[in-house]
Amino acid sequence: MVPIFLLCLSCVTLIDSTVLPDVPFKPLPEEDPPTVDDDLMHFIPDKTYTEQKVKIQLFYECHCPGCREFETTEFNETVVKMNEYLDIQTYPYGNAKTEEHDGKVEFKCQHGPTECYGNKLHACALDIIKNHTAALQFNICMMESSQEKEGSDDIAADKCGAQMGIDSTPIKSCANGAKGIELLQYYGVESNKINYDYVPFVLINGEEYQGENLVKAVCKYFSEPPPPCV
Repeated sequence: MVPIFLLCLSCVTLIDSTVLPDVPFKPLPEEDPPTVDDDLMHFIPDKTYTEQKVKIQLFYECHCPGCREFETTEFNETVVKMNEYLDIQTYPYGNAKTEEHDGKVEFKCQHGPTECYGNKLHACALDIIKNHTAALQFNICMMESSQEKEGSDDIAADKCGAQMGIDSTPIKSCANGAKGIELLQYYGVESNKINYDYVPFVLINGEEYQGENLVKAVCKYFSEPPPPCV
């Protein structure tokens, strides 16, 4: 379990805000945010697995110390070892707030405007990188402790893109434009459906996870455990 002092609680006072351009909001469908053309990116092939899959939902914000610790350790191990057996959905919004005033969208993020932008980078990566496992690993990479400052910025996006053979340019363009706003609003709506008090917040098949070994916890949900669980 992530140490309590690293968790980011929803009751913490929000720091600063980001006022974004006057962009009309078009509600997104609850499934599958919009995507862009396949030829924008270089992809890593997915493995396929047609048997039972366990669903993991991770709610987080990119600059939260506990989120960074969890994603780059337990969660990363789970993605690497078990991605083909899981349905993993991540929500890069955390304890942010979305407000609209006179047609303008305002995001208030717990760790300031740089986190709002970082969350948009994560949302855009999930939208643009067609291979979902690669998108998850790209976002994990941006949160690694080796990244400059707090990570999840343009420098981290470029660095992870170079390491993974992914073009970071469309991801940054998305985060700086209307699409990034639209996607972050979508993740805000989805996050607000869950009554969590802290991040990182994890659900396994709809049940809250509070353990110290995500792989071990996930394995208990299989009626026939896959090879990584044996």
